Amino acid sequence: MIQPLRAVHRRAFVALALVLPAILLMGLGARRPHLGQSAHNNDAPDTANMVMESSNLWQKYSIQSRFYRKPERPLDTYVVLLPAQELNEPDLLLYWASNPPHQANVLPGEAQLVGAFTAGKAFLLPLNEKRAGHLVLFSQAHQAVVDSARVEKLP
Repeated sequence: MIQPLRAVHRRAFVALALVLPAILLMGLGARRPHLGQSAHNNDAPDTANMVMESSNLWQKYSIQSRFYRKPERPLDTYVVLLPAQELNEPDLLLYWASNPPHQANVLPGEAQLVGAFTAGKAFLLPLNEKRAGHLVLFSQAHQAVVDSARVEKLP
């Protein structure tokens, strides 16, 4: 009775030794390619003019922030965020809020989702009449605010 079970287990382990590496390689091949900052270097609208640029707005991370505006739509302001190093936080979302986050893991109640964070992508900001507010990076997986930036009145 033991010999047949050993033969089955031996065949199963040989099969797993062949199948598991193949599954791993297929999974690695199916992943989306990692595009660095050079691929998204500047995703600003083609006809946009840079209004403001700053690299010291953010509290925790070094992120260069560029603000653009189209001549034909002077009220629309876009922001392009270029972090100095890759942010290794999962599921980052970019929010715009008129008030800063008071606690480290709570978004302000009036925060508006701008989009899923991607380095170099241009985001249209939902500005109010004050044209000032806070950009907030929120990790959906951790349910916590990763970083925030105070944006003074945009010209």
